[in-house]
Amino acid sequence: MLTRNNANKDDEKRKQVERFYFFLKALMDELFEYAPKSGHVKMPFNASFGLIHDQRDSILLTGIDEKTGKKMYLYNVRLIGQMFEDKRKQMIADKTVNTLFTWIAEVCFLYVRPFVYDYVANTQHRGKGAADRTTRQIVRGFLNKLVNDPELKYVLDSIKR
Repeated sequence: MLTRNNANKDDEKRKQVERFYFFLKALMDELFEYAPKSGHVKMPFNASFGLIHDQRDSILLTGIDEKTGKKMYLYNVRLIGQMFEDKRKQMIADKTVNTLFTWIAEVCFLYVRPFVYDYVANTQHRGKGAADRTTRQIVRGFLNKLVNDPELKYVLDSIKR
């Protein structure tokens, strides 16, 4: 009896982790599709993006793929999950979705900031302030689309399950 109960808890934990990963991946994919369409930035053509669970304390791990020569941007799911857990009590206490969308905005900011900074500072030769403003505009526009576009409903629905 005790073993079956632990197995059920482990199975439920696994399902929660899968849903969280699916949410983060869907959010990343949709944001990266939206960003170049916003007209503010071009996403690097020679880069690959992904999520990784790593014990290092870095939210973003970068490197060069030896096979393709593409630059890799890997986001640490462990730290993003900790950010979520840190805000979980606040989200539960909040009777609105404001705290959840604040967290989503923070994650979106983390996702696109490296590309925006690289494009604005290195390609357009503008400063850090311009890169931050551009990042905020992209994230704000994406959150508007996330809330109002029925095609993106699946991203937020993954949280409800």
